[in-house]
Amino acid sequence: MNRRSITGKFAGLIALAFIASVCFFFLSYSISNFIIDRISDARIEESIVSELETYVEENRLRPESRKELWRWCRKGEVDIEVFVDGHLVFSSIFDVNNKQYNMEESEREKEKARQVRFGDVQADVVFYPYYHMYDKARAVEIVATILLFFAIIVIGVRKEIEYIHLITEEIQVLEGGDLTREITVRGDDEITTLAESVNEFRESMLNQMAMIEQLEKSNRRTLAEIAHDLRTPLTSLIMYLDFAQKEIEGREPTAELYLTRAGEKSVRLKNLLDENYCYTTMQDYFLMEKTKEPAYEVLRGFMGDINSGLEREGFFVRSEISFGHSEILVQRDAVARVFGNLMSNIIKYASMEDEVLVCCEEQDKFVVVTAVNKVRVFEGEKPESTGFGSRISKRLMEEMGGDYSTEESGGFFTTTLRFLKT
Repeated sequence: MNRRSITGKFAGLIALAFIASVCFFFLSYSISNFIIDRISDARIEESIVSELETYVEENRLRPESRKELWRWCRKGEVDIEVFVDGHLVFSSIFDVNNKQYNMEESEREKEKARQVRFGDVQADVVFYPYYHMYDKARAVEIVATILLFFAIIVIGVRKEIEYIHLITEEIQVLEGGDLTREITVRGDDEITTLAESVNEFRESMLNQMAMIEQLEKSNRRTLAEIAHDLRTPLTSLIMYLDFAQKEIEGREPTAELYLTRAGEKSVRLKNLLDENYCYTTMQDYFLMEKTKEPAYEVLRGFMGDINSGLEREGFFVRSEISFGHSEILVQRDAVARVFGNLMSNIIKYASMEDEVLVCCEEQDKFVVVTAVNKVRVFEGEKPESTGFGSRISKRLMEEMGGDYSTEESGGFFTTTLRFLKT
């Protein structure tokens, strides 16, 4: 498809504006001339003639007193021609010295002439009370023509400017990450080509993102299957190591030590595989739709499960819960995993001799759940932690627009969950 050049369109617009302006000027010129001529043909008011006679008498003017006559003409905005014996001796319209002009040449001037005495000289004076309007009309016509020219240009380019603004706003939406917003395509110039190119780029990005998402999903599935396949023989290996350790218990101290170490490493490996499996399958939660639900209905059950679960394990739990009427953005399965990880960490690392404090309160933008526990002092080696559970919880909370954070200070461990209010 052939595209029109923006330069060509603009040149055509200028040509159109020029032709329209010239036509307007000549039309207004003709109309104004016709109107002024009709007005000039009207009967001369006697007051104007009387004013000139008074002025000539008071200043004792002669027909050749050009400066004084010029002064009177400019003051009253009236043009005159003075004839003596049929010959033009003064004119406020043109230079008499450079033009030979007789009154007999125009019957129209004879009709409009008035007798005015300049001392002892009787002169015929032709009055043009509206002649000055020609200059004013020309000035107005020129200004109006220029304004018309630029008005046509502005109106012509306005659509292009509005289209450019629209494309700019739509591109800003794309910059914000919303690639589903299609760029508006209209017209047949270079800007249209640009809009089509942006649309093609947007569709290409969407296709690439879909391919990447499919590859990631396939990769997660493969990793989950590998982890699952490794867990089965590893479980059997741990079981056989346990059997072997019981068989030689007390008889071969060195072999028993080696078997114990092997069993610990096998358990450690199994835990890593379990966490890896959990992490790969957890990616599905990231893609699930989030909903707006009352904070009281969502969190009350999960916090009750934590309290009862910890109490069954022998912990003393103190709750400080305050709910309002806020709604939060959640995905229930993801919330269950976060609270499950929170309870698991408390059971593994919290001191059973000290109480566990579970609080819930509303803040400015979040509903905040806080769990505070005394850190357990281990007699032997402290259980290792990969931090997978915390990282998964943090990612899930961020996906729901909230936050997950932990802090250890003064022997106390604090876990904070922030759910975004909507």
